Amino acid sequence: MVSGGPLSLLFAVAAFVTTGAAVAVPAPVHRVVLDAPITPIQAEYVERALAQAAREGSQLVLLELDTPGGLGVAMEDVIRHVLASRVPVCAFVHPPGGRAASAGFFILVSADLAAMAPGTRAGAAHPVLSIGGVIPVGDEPPRAGDDEAADGGSSAERGAKGAGSTATLMEKVEKDARAFLRAVAQERGRDAEAAERAVTENRSYTDREALDAGLIDLVAASERELLQRLDGREVRLLDGSTRRLATRDAPIVDLERSFRERALAFLADGNVAFLLLLVGLLLVYFEVTHAGAIVPGVVGGILLLLGLIGLSLLPINVGGVLLLLAGAGLLAAELFVPGFGVLGVGGMVCLAFGAITLVDAPDASLAVEPALAVIAAASVGGLALLLGWLALRASRQRARGGLESLVGEEGEVVVELALEGKVLLHGEYWNAVAAVRVPRGARVRCVRAAGMTLEVEPLAGGEEQGDER
Repeated sequence: MVSGGPLSLLFAVAAFVTTGAAVAVPAPVHRVVLDAPITPIQAEYVERALAQAAREGSQLVLLELDTPGGLGVAMEDVIRHVLASRVPVCAFVHPPGGRAASAGFFILVSADLAAMAPGTRAGAAHPVLSIGGVIPVGDEPPRAGDDEAADGGSSAERGAKGAGSTATLMEKVEKDARAFLRAVAQERGRDAEAAERAVTENRSYTDREALDAGLIDLVAASERELLQRLDGREVRLLDGSTRRLATRDAPIVDLERSFRERALAFLADGNVAFLLLLVGLLLVYFEVTHAGAIVPGVVGGILLLLGLIGLSLLPINVGGVLLLLAGAGLLAAELFVPGFGVLGVGGMVCLAFGAITLVDAPDASLAVEPALAVIAAASVGGLALLLGWLALRASRQRARGGLESLVGEEGEVVVELALEGKVLLHGEYWNAVAAVRVPRGARVRCVRAAGMTLEVEPLAGGEEQGDER
C-alpha cells in the first residue's frame, strides 16, 4: 500500500490532466475563402465546404470575402447554402483593403454573423442587367405623353412603348433584389432599410459605417481577434436551434478548393477561356494548312475543348460567338480570295469585337479585357495570314523529290541519243529519249519524266559541243 500509493496518485494525476486537456480543446473553426468573382464554381465550393465542416464537427465556418461581385444566380446559390447550413456561418470581409461589393454584399448580410476588417468596404449592390445596362433603380418609367411632347409623332410613341417595356423589366428585377435583400436582413436582425440603400442608391459602406448602420456585428483586425470577440456568443440558426460559440482558442482549419474546383475556376475566367479558344483555333488551322503535323491538331483540339468548357460556365452572348465565327471565316477566305488584305483585316476586327462582347456578364471582371481582345485578335490574325501564305507558297512550288524533281534539270549525254540513249543527270545514269539525234557529250535538259525514262532536249549549241569531243 505504501509503495503503490504514490504510483496510483501519479496515474490519477496523469489521467486527470489527459482528460482535462481533451475536454479543453474546442471544436475547430473552418475557414472558407471567396476571393474571386462569384460564379457557379464558387457556389459549388461553398456547398462542399459547408457540408465538410458539418461532418468534421465544426462549431463555426469563417467565410472570408474579398470579391467585386459576380453572377446573380451563383450568388443566390451561395446564400441558399449559407441559410441551410447546419453550422453557424460568419461572413468576414478580409483582409484590410478588401471589399464585398454587389453579390458579396448580399452574402455578407445573409450570414449568421457579419464582420469586417478595418479599411474594407461593402455595398454597391445596384443590380446590373446581363446586357450590360445598369438598372435605373428608383427612376420612374417614361410616359408616352412625355415622349410625344419631346419628340412628337408616331416614332415617339414607339420609343415610349419600347422604353416602357424595358423600364418594366428593370423594375421587376430591382424589386426582386430589394425583397431578397430585405428578407435575409430581417431574418438576421439587421437594418433592412440600410441594406436596401446599397441597392436603391448604390450605397457603399466602410467598416465603421456598416457597423453604425447595423449591417454587421463587429469590426475585427484579424481572424484571431474576431474569434476572441465571438467567444461565448449565442447564434440562432434558421431551424430554431441555438449554438454557443467557444472560439477563443479554437484551431482554424482551412477548407481548400479541390483540384476540380481550382481547374474550373481557372477556365471560367473570360480572358483564359478566350485565349484557349483562340490558340486552339490557330493550332487546328495550322494542322489543316500543314497536313500531317498531327501534334498541333491534337493540342489545338484539346485547347478548344478546354476553352468551350470555360465558356460553358459563363453567360455567353450569341452575337459575340457569331462575330468570332465570322472573323475565322474571313481569315480563311483571305487565303483563297484575292482580297489584298481586306478580308484579313475584317477578320481581325470581327475577332476583336467578338471577344469583347463574348461574355455577357454584369461584372466586368468576368468579361474579356478589351486590350487583350484587340492584341490577341491582331496577333492571331497576322499569324494565321502568315501561315496561310507559307502554305500556299509551298503548294505552288514544284515537287523536290522523285522523278518530277528532274524536270528542268540539265545533264550530259553519255551514250549517243539516236532517239534513245543514256544521260548523266544528278550524278546518275538514266535512260533517255530525244526527238532529234544528240551526240555523246552534248548538254541536254530534261523536259519530262515517264517511268524510268527521261525525255530530253539539247541545249543551244549542244550538238556542236558534242562534235568537238
